[in-house]
Amino acid sequence: MVARAEVAPGVGACEIVKVLIGMFGVLVEKITITYFWLFYSGVSESVSIDVVSTWHRPGLLHSYPLLNNSLLLLFFCLAHSILARKSIKNLVSIVLLSDSVYRHFYLFQSSLLIFLICYGWTPHANPTLWDIQFSPLREALHGVCFVGLMMNMVAFFSLPVLDFIGVREPLEKLTGRRLGRGEKGDLVTSGVYSIVRHPMYTGLLTFFWFNPTMTVSRFMIAAVLTAYVVMALPLFEEPSLVAMFGDSYREYQKTTPMLLPVPFYKQKNQ
Repeated sequence: MVARAEVAPGVGACEIVKVLIGMFGVLVEKITITYFWLFYSGVSESVSIDVVSTWHRPGLLHSYPLLNNSLLLLFFCLAHSILARKSIKNLVSIVLLSDSVYRHFYLFQSSLLIFLICYGWTPHANPTLWDIQFSPLREALHGVCFVGLMMNMVAFFSLPVLDFIGVREPLEKLTGRRLGRGEKGDLVTSGVYSIVRHPMYTGLLTFFWFNPTMTVSRFMIAAVLTAYVVMALPLFEEPSLVAMFGDSYREYQKTTPMLLPVPFYKQKNQ
């Protein structure tokens, strides 16, 4: 929806460049995430978390897979948490001169860290923990993984994407109009957000855990990122959402589970 014009037109090369960078940034991020999904799934020997690729360059820590891979995941989790904090965001936005430029920076650093996980990952010895060969069950689990990915994508595009990729501000200056809801607009509680409060994470964890072939490398990523999500949501994400949306989000917490779809959750919390 496009609201009444409230922003003075300010067409300029700077705004056009910001829009193009934002669109390019989200394209790079989605390509990188798609590559990570393929890398995790092990679609081929050239793109697999359990095979050293031909372009992989082993370093000093690659003799110690557990340490090497733990550091890669830890670095990603710390960067994601620190840069997503409001105080850090405000500070970096001041240094980078605007919130939209900060969001471009966030997209590119996220893509870089995901790529580094793929590039720097060292496969573990004796990799297979379980491998379900019963065809109907195997195909069913692949289907569940696909549903998890689709849930993640639908959840992402249900949010104000223009804010996330940092193009709302320059687009509003270019068009002279307020484009839909802003970052602190309406709380999204419909669609997949009526099932759980954080469907993007639910979708990703579903994809990680329902793979019919679980190797040590896959298990490590699934376990570490699950632990990160379970700790980060109540400690950081949920309090920031309460601060942003107030009583609306508190009521949402009472009626909708955080990660796991729980039957009769609303009745249990009334």
